[in-house]
Amino acid sequence: MKKLRVVVIGAGNVAGIAVRALRGREDVELVGVWSRSKHVGQDAGLLDTDEPCGVIVTDNADEIFALKPDCALTALNIRDPREAQVVNGEWFVKLLENGINVVTASDGGLVYPPAHVDQAYVARLEAAAKKGGATLYMNGQEPGFVEHMALLAATMSNTIKRITSYELFNYSSVKDRNEMALIFGFDEPPEKPAILEHPGMQLMVWKGPVTNVANKLGYEVERYEESYEKRVTDRDLKVGFGVIKAGNVAAVRLRTSAIVEGREAVVVEHVNRMCPDIAPEWEKADTVGCMRIRIEGDPNISMECSVGDPDKPEELGYDGYVMTAMRIVNAVPYVCAAPPGITTFRVLPLTTPSNAFRSDATFIDHKICRANT
Repeated sequence: MKKLRVVVIGAGNVAGIAVRALRGREDVELVGVWSRSKHVGQDAGLLDTDEPCGVIVTDNADEIFALKPDCALTALNIRDPREAQVVNGEWFVKLLENGINVVTASDGGLVYPPAHVDQAYVARLEAAAKKGGATLYMNGQEPGFVEHMALLAATMSNTIKRITSYELFNYSSVKDRNEMALIFGFDEPPEKPAILEHPGMQLMVWKGPVTNVANKLGYEVERYEESYEKRVTDRDLKVGFGVIKAGNVAAVRLRTSAIVEGREAVVVEHVNRMCPDIAPEWEKADTVGCMRIRIEGDPNISMECSVGDPDKPEELGYDGYVMTAMRIVNAVPYVCAAPPGITTFRVLPLTTPSNAFRSDATFIDHKICRANT
């Protein structure tokens, strides 16, 4: 079997895990890694492990294209969705026009392109894909996997009043304060707005998922609603990136809703905490992290996917990144075999991993997750 040649664009958490996960597979091989971070010039294997892989991180895009890869996995760590669309879009167009398939977790709106907030952008990507005869696929843990769960749960429904997808994570082990503060508002005064608090920002990420579910059930969305709530801590909290002082934000609840036939019908809700006892009135999990589907209807259905090892809660953040990375790493062969254009999980077969039982050689007992750029 000829292995598919894969390049990784980025050197952060998801990219580093992707580099590790591409090793030892029968159908794919890593041939290049691009970044403009401090990791340029180092062996890409050291992004996530202590084992070199023989591929050196470069900041020269021409070198990446000269490798003539079959697929590019893009995982640029850009926190503002508006900036991310611009930067990722340029990469997507150039890769696709050069006949290189793309898998990415970097633009939630592309999980379901008909609902993307910028249809001119979608048309540009579609044209680039058709020109180069290549395919673009966006997925991840959430958006991506969670609405996959929601639709699976709905196959057991007769009637549905409301279907809600929850992400319930304790983020106290996360070591990157900038990500937590800028995106969510953690460790900031409550009056300081986070990126996701601005009107329309949630829709850039979750309009696609809620519309996807509604449309698959046969309904058009009449309008969307967004809400953002915060809770402050009454004491200093020691967390992965330092200390959150009393009076600063330590829990957030964000909710994106699709209104169908005059009522809230499909919802994505995130409840993220820095300690388990804050905001007890909000949805809670019995573990440090889970994704939950709740269908109110005939019958009532609840389905939950717990994340990480309950005995090692400090690894929750890492395990979340692994889940995101694997949704696109595992998709590489399926995307390379798909017709040109933008594809989705509703079109592709289940993207199960190749030779997954090969050994435990790709598992690392001590999870490093050293990349943060």
